[in-house]
This record gives sequence, structure tokens and C-alpha cells, in this order.
Amino acid sequence: MYLEERVAHLENITAEHGKQIEMVADGLAKLTTRVERGFTEMREGFQKVDQRFEQVDQRFERLEARVDRIEVKLTEHDERFDRIDENFRQVNQQFLQVNQQFLQVNQQFLELHGVLAEIVTLVKSKL
Repeated sequence: MYLEERVAHLENITAEHGKQIEMVADGLAKLTTRVERGFTEMREGFQKVDQRFEQVDQRFERLEARVDRIEVKLTEHDERFDRIDENFRQVNQQFLQVNQQFLQVNQQFLELHGVLAEIVTLVKSKL
């Protein structure tokens, strides 16, 4: 009888171990499913992040191209302003020269006026 009790006891232990193994296997299967679902969600999330980065990269590339075009235009405008400044300097120099000539002509008119005044005085004194 002792052997029968031991065998029965071992059968009970084996049955309980079988149930425990089934519970562990079931839990492991659920955990595996959750982990796989989590990895899938992470991959999808990473794909969305990668797509967003690609969109941002494309936008930055377009912005860089616009900035490059703007820089070229600014350089062209700077060159134009430099030419305009040079033209203004030349015109200013010409105005200064013309002003100097007017001063010389004015001086000549003053000298001529003095001479004419002397002639008038002489003519009046002779009359």
C-alpha cells in the first residue's frame, strides 16, 4: 500500500506540475504575444518618426534652397547698391566741380562789375 500511496501522491504532484507548466506556458504565450505586439507598435512608431524626419529633412532642404536663393539676391542687391553709391559719389564730385566753376564765374562777374563800375565812374567824370 505504501507504494500505491506514493504512486498516487506522485501522480497528484505530476498533475499539479502539469497544471503549473500549462499556466506558465499560457502566461509565456500571452507575454510573447504582448511583446510581439509591443515590438510591432514600436516599429510602427519608429516608421512614423522616420517619415516625420524625412518630411522635416525635405522641408529643411527646401528652406536651405530658398535661403541660398535669397543670399544670391542679397549679394546682387549689395552689388547694385555699391554701383549706385559709386554713381552718387561721381555725381557729387561733378556737382562739386560745377559749384567750383560757378564760384569762379561769380568771381569773374564781380571783377567785371568792378571794372565796369570804374569805367562808368571815368565816363561820368569826363562828362
